[in-house]
Amino acid sequence: MRLRTSLIALLLGLAAIAQRPGWRTTVGPAARTGPHAVRLSPEVVGRSQGTLNDVRLLAPDSTLVPFVVRTAPAQVSEAHAVAFTMLRNDREGRRTVVEFEVPQGTLMDGFTLGIRNAEVGKSARITGSDDRRHWFMVKDDHLSLSGDEEARSLRWVDLPLSDHRYYRIELNDSLTAPVQVLSVGHTVQARSEGRYQTITTARWDRIEVKGRTLVRITADHPLVIDRLRFAVADTVPYLRHYRLYTYRQEERQERRRKVMHRWTEELGAGTIASYARPVITGPGVAVDTLFLALENGDDRPLRITRLEVLQLERALLANLQAGVTYTLTTGDPAASAPRFDLTHFQDSLPTPLDTLVLGALIPVPRAAAHKPFDLSQWWVWVAMLVVGGLAAFGALRALRREKP
Repeated sequence: MRLRTSLIALLLGLAAIAQRPGWRTTVGPAARTGPHAVRLSPEVVGRSQGTLNDVRLLAPDSTLVPFVVRTAPAQVSEAHAVAFTMLRNDREGRRTVVEFEVPQGTLMDGFTLGIRNAEVGKSARITGSDDRRHWFMVKDDHLSLSGDEEARSLRWVDLPLSDHRYYRIELNDSLTAPVQVLSVGHTVQARSEGRYQTITTARWDRIEVKGRTLVRITADHPLVIDRLRFAVADTVPYLRHYRLYTYRQEERQERRRKVMHRWTEELGAGTIASYARPVITGPGVAVDTLFLALENGDDRPLRITRLEVLQLERALLANLQAGVTYTLTTGDPAASAPRFDLTHFQDSLPTPLDTLVLGALIPVPRAAAHKPFDLSQWWVWVAMLVVGGLAAFGALRALRREKP
């Protein structure tokens, strides 16, 4: 029994050692108690699993602090309501008349009508003008207001494509009471770049090889590159094809010896041109060195004067206590993602009070590695037979003692 207990304890101890993180750093202290964002540095992202499953946030008593991981999108698309200038909004007899102006040269395919909530149907006549004296038909339609859960709401009204400067809306109030029109506008879809951080530790150099420009990007830690931004000094038009790749290597057991295998991993390809934005989409996976190969053909090489290595901003959202210094660990390839209740409420988390940055990563000291058993050694089999024999002998003695 003692032997079995010792073996189980040994196995559990070895498993615990194998699952220890390889790196750690400090977080905070925070100035106020509440939700905070902890921005992950490029080194933390590079030394972690691609899914960040091995990242842990620990309190001073080594208990886990719940968090969720947020990765900034590469591009943000948002709809904004823009109001038109309302020139008239009154009632004439049994009509509600609204006139509004749009910026000169605007092509209209519809507009949003802001109203006090109502559930009613009205006939609507929409006309257009360039001088507010002569009005021309744009659309004659039935406007159905079905009502919703908000006291003030927007209704989209479709129009045939038109380019008038002024528009008039006439709502027929002969059968029902008027509705209150609050505003007229349109929706603008605005796109903006996601939040990137520059990998300041990255270095790059270049060489010219047989009609190609080979750019090498590396750092003192693994790199997760989401975008490359470059500048070219050439003023003549250019169009060049490129490819991204890296070298991987792995030690494999072949018969009685270990062999190091090395291969090329393709990570993307595309085209850069003088008429396009000077950016290249990165592979988004960890690499020790990223190679960018530009095909020059018979043209002279491009004069690349600047190359900025960018990474999408990644952060942990967690509730932190003021004045407390926390520890962040990572670098465990066998770790699985922690399970927190907080992950079920990602869409309703409050806005962080502040964004904290991490200190430099330092390696976690590891216990001395023990040389694993080699089952090809004869003495291992002898030891196994001896242990098995002793266990069988002990079992027989126990059975004999139990007999009356």
